[in-house]
Amino acid sequence: MTKEWNFEWQSYLFVFGVVALFVLPVYNVADYKYKFYIENIVSITVFLSFTKYIFLLKYSPFARIKWLKFSIVFLCIPLMMYLIGALYDFQKFLDEEGIASVLVHTSDMANYNFGKFIRYQFMFFTTGAIVVTALMPIRMIISFWRTYNTPDKV
Repeated sequence: MTKEWNFEWQSYLFVFGVVALFVLPVYNVADYKYKFYIENIVSITVFLSFTKYIFLLKYSPFARIKWLKFSIVFLCIPLMMYLIGALYDFQKFLDEEGIASVLVHTSDMANYNFGKFIRYQFMFFTTGAIVVTALMPIRMIISFWRTYNTPDKV
């Protein structure tokens, strides 16, 4: 296995660990009432993975695959729409029902503080994922141009 594939697998393990670090405590406190697990996992994964590809693309085994870069440019459009819709739905949920509606024991004040954690981490990762999804096509076009014109750069 080459260094690029080792780095890729280790970064996947890192992303999986961060997702577990942020989603499992939410599951322990909110249980089945919280309906944004999928959106939260997608936003954390997109944020961390795209950030890695924006800054460390030359260490990826996919750095020289031109058709993959070309397709990522266009696949970022529906992904960005999905992330913006998820952020809008979460904000609508906060405005209409409130974060206290998903907490198991709403009488405990510590749960209200954990409700703030749920809100802030969802907002952080979703807005971060939207930003890197907007930057990813620019990075892919630059990389496509570099690999097409200069074969030694990514």
